[in-house]
Amino acid sequence: MRNFEGGGPEAGIAGIAGIAGIAGIAGIAGIAGIAGIAGIAGIGQQNPLTSDALITNRDGISGTPLPTPFPVAAPSPENAKNLSRLSADVRASIFDFELASRIGFAASPRTSNDPAVARVFQMETTANAGDAPTCAYQPLITMSEPTMDTFQTQLSYLFSYADLRPDRGAEILAQIGSPVAFMASIGFMDAGRTPHTLELLATVLRLARFVEMRVKYSLACKRPLEFSPQVQPMIPTPTHGTLPSGHATEAFILARTVWKLMRASNAPQYNANDGVFGDMLMRQAARVAINRTVAGVHFPVDSVSGALLGLTLADFVSERCTYCTGDTGQRTSASFNGENFAGADDFNWHQLYTAPDDAQVADQIGTDGKWMTSQTEDTATDLTDSAPLQWLWGKAVKEWTDITS
Repeated sequence: MRNFEGGGPEAGIAGIAGIAGIAGIAGIAGIAGIAGIAGIAGIGQQNPLTSDALITNRDGISGTPLPTPFPVAAPSPENAKNLSRLSADVRASIFDFELASRIGFAASPRTSNDPAVARVFQMETTANAGDAPTCAYQPLITMSEPTMDTFQTQLSYLFSYADLRPDRGAEILAQIGSPVAFMASIGFMDAGRTPHTLELLATVLRLARFVEMRVKYSLACKRPLEFSPQVQPMIPTPTHGTLPSGHATEAFILARTVWKLMRASNAPQYNANDGVFGDMLMRQAARVAINRTVAGVHFPVDSVSGALLGLTLADFVSERCTYCTGDTGQRTSASFNGENFAGADDFNWHQLYTAPDDAQVADQIGTDGKWMTSQTEDTATDLTDSAPLQWLWGKAVKEWTDITS
């Protein structure tokens, strides 16, 4: 049988369906109420009988009013130590603000000479002693639509990949939601073992969806189903645009984030054998992406652009989580030129990223010209950092560090 994998044994796997209902972490390895915390001894959502019982209970035990107030220490404002006492859904809102508030967007409509272009920016701020910060937008990802001829040519891949549906149907259906379970088959993750890692992954998935949906809306590329009655997807086609693939975006932001945590832990197994853990995570992400083509809901070019977006966002998140004011940080940006991507080319993640070095490839030139660029550069040293994200990242990294006597 023909090797459809485009660069390794990443043979298929479906996707994230945009992360069905990820809103607020619901479902990701139990983070919405980590390991049942929201229900321990009835704490959490309370039924009416308990509320009524608490009313009569207070009447029975509270006694007469106390004569003097109790000494209560003043709170500690803007202190990351407070985060451990907040519920997961409250922390999620804080983390989302810290990331989403640093994202900007601009779009250029299609003209007679130029394709539609979506531009995502990363905002860098400099603190001004409590006053409005100084802000500057820097490029994060630029994405232009492919030609209609490119999509037409790529239909041949959908017809070929459709032969794999009987073999991969279970994977495709299992991955309509989050693929975290598949990543956890490579890196040891469990709500009891790595709760903060899972919380971080839920955070990056929400960011990915936030960005990808805006880009999809802007470019409005049509789904395979609209190009031929013979595509006949095996799952419902989502209503949002086909490019970039949300499943590819989310799978690759997950894979690279987990790989970054492994590397940061300095555990010897993750740095051995030329980064095979990172390579395996990327294979898994690619399998998720390719299976969306197997299912009949995405073109290979959708996975190319989605993977580039996910990889770039992963670097944005890690930098946001680790930068400290006074240090020199790094800023990664990338671009995808859809007009120059050849319709005859399949998805190959190796063209975008090298796992052993955790580095994006600088550029790719195809038969129609340069279709991808990526660059990393130093930032200023006086940018505003994020204590909440530093807290989350630090907690997550510790979960990958070996315990020694």
